[in-house]
Amino acid sequence: MLKRFPTRRTFTLVSLIALGSLGSPQSLLAATPAENFVVQVGNAIMAAARARSVGKFRSVLQSKGAISTIAIFSLGPYRKKLPASRKREYYGLVAGHISKVFAKHASKLAGQSISIISSRSRGKSVIIKSKVKYPSGKQSNVTWRLVKRGGSYKIFDVNVQGIWLANTQKTDFTSVLKRNNGDINALFAYLKK
Repeated sequence: MLKRFPTRRTFTLVSLIALGSLGSPQSLLAATPAENFVVQVGNAIMAAARARSVGKFRSVLQSKGAISTIAIFSLGPYRKKLPASRKREYYGLVAGHISKVFAKHASKLAGQSISIISSRSRGKSVIIKSKVKYPSGKQSNVTWRLVKRGGSYKIFDVNVQGIWLANTQKTDFTSVLKRNNGDINALFAYLKK
């Protein structure tokens, strides 16, 4: 009698049952690379917030954020005023500015855990809804907009309490530029404060 080898379907089912013993099968099967990225970044941001560290926030932003995309978006109609020779400096100032804002609001970002609610593709980005739980038991919804850069995901925007941070930053930056007749040096001075 010939021995019958397991079919692919049987092998997959056995593998899933075995994986189930390692953790929640639902979470193992449901997590996408984008969702895993958000959990990783969310945990890093919460750790930076608990440490109240501008440097840690900056490290997360520089490695996981689409800084150049955020920075150019934040200039709005003034983006053509940024000389190519000053882009690198500008990107560094934007990363520093965002890091300081995050550190200023560290107590609101110092969550205990993050869980994914849903995710969906939207054009060239992925929108991920998550829930952050705080030590007090309070929970807050946070929505993330990811973009693909260099073959990996990067954070483009975050919505906390109904406010998209990139849009808020764009409003602030364009307001500074408008008050100063589009002078990019005025924005640089503002970001260096």
